Amino acid sequence: MKYLSILLLFIPGLFSCNDNTSSETGGPQQKLFLEVVDSIIVDELEPLVIDDYLEEGDKFLMRGNKSRKPYLVAGDGEILKTFEILNEGPDGLGANGAFGYGFLNEAEWVAQGLFNGYHVYDMSGNKLKILDPIHIAIYAMSMYSYRTLFTGFTKDGARMLIGQEQNLFNPDSIGEEARQTAEYYDRVKTVFAYGVDNGVLELLETYPDEWEPKKSHKMVGQSQPIVAFHRGKQELALLPVFGNQLFVYDYSGEVPELRHVTQLRHRYRPEKIPEQLSGVNGYSSYPGFTDLRYVGENLLVEFKTRIPEDIVNELRASSEQYYNSPAYREAMETFSKPYYLWVVEGNQAGVLDGLPVHGALDLADENGLVYVNDNLAPAIERDYNIFYRLKFK
Repeated sequence: MKYLSILLLFIPGLFSCNDNTSSETGGPQQKLFLEVVDSIIVDELEPLVIDDYLEEGDKFLMRGNKSRKPYLVAGDGEILKTFEILNEGPDGLGANGAFGYGFLNEAEWVAQGLFNGYHVYDMSGNKLKILDPIHIAIYAMSMYSYRTLFTGFTKDGARMLIGQEQNLFNPDSIGEEARQTAEYYDRVKTVFAYGVDNGVLELLETYPDEWEPKKSHKMVGQSQPIVAFHRGKQELALLPVFGNQLFVYDYSGEVPELRHVTQLRHRYRPEKIPEQLSGVNGYSSYPGFTDLRYVGENLLVEFKTRIPEDIVNELRASSEQYYNSPAYREAMETFSKPYYLWVVEGNQAGVLDGLPVHGALDLADENGLVYVNDNLAPAIERDYNIFYRLKFK
C-alpha cells in the first residue's frame, strides 16, 4: 500500500505549441469535420455519462457521475430501468458503486466493482454471477468520467471481458530502481482477457516490442496505454499515452495478432518524446493521448494540449492551491484544447480540430456515430441530460 497514489483523472490535462497548419487533401493531415445528426434527451436531474451502447438492442448503459448509479436507457432517451444495486444486499455491489458498467450481451451486463470483482446482472437487475477481483493489491487508482476500462463480448460462444487493470502489476516485483528504467516495459502486463464462464485470466501484451521507447530502451513514464475493443470485428486497439504509435490486433483467434502499427502525426505533437516527461514539480506540458474510440470500423484518437510549464510554475508560485484560482481556469480555457486523429485500416486519414458542439467526447459506436456529453460542465444549466450524436461529413 505504500505505493498508493490516488489519481483523479476526471478531465485529463492538456498543452499548446505553435500553429503550423496543414490541410493536405486526402493525406494524414487533411481537415475533417463532424456534424450533428440529432440529440438524445434523458429526463434525469443528476448529470449522466454513457458507459456503453448495445447496437443490437439500441440501448445505453449510463452512470450517474456522482452517485455512480447505473441506468438502462433506450436509444430515444427513455429511462427503461434504474438499477438499485448500490447496497450490500444480495443483488448489491456496495454503496460506492462501480468504476464502470458494460453490456456483456443482449441479456446481461457487468459492473466493475470498486475492488470487489466483476458483477454480472440480467436486465432486471438480478445478480447472476460475481467474478473474483483480478488486482493483486491497490497500488494506484484512476477514476475517469468518460472511460470504462473493460468491454464485454462473446468469442466462440464464450462470454469474455477484455480491458485494463493497472493493479495487475506489483511495483515491488522489479524494485524501485528498475521501475525508473525501460525494464519496466518488459515486465508490466496490465491488459487482460477474463473468461466469464471459466474464470481464466490471460495477461496480454501491454507495451508492444515495436513501441519506440521500448525498442530504444528509453524510459518515458509509467502511464498505462489506452485500450479499445471492437465487438463485431473482435479487434483490439492499444494506444500508449506517450509517443506517436497506435497498435491494432486481430483477436478473433486464441491470441491477439498484430495487424497494424500506425504512425500518428499532428502539428501540435512533437515527433520525439522529451527526455524528462515529469518536468519541474512533476508537471509536463507534453500532450499525451487521452482517449481512443472505435467509430464504425475506424479509430478516433484524442489528445489534449496542456498549459505551458512556465505558466504553471508562475501559477504555482502564487498559491499552493493555484488550480482553484481564476488565473488557472483562464489558462485552461486558453491552452487546453482537444484534437483528434482519424485512422482507417491502419493509416492516419485526417485530423479533427475539436468538436462542433460544447461538451466532451463520451462514446462512439460501431454504427459510426460519436456522442458528445454536455452534462458535467454544461454550456447552460439544465434539469435534464443531453447527448449530441454526430457523424463525419
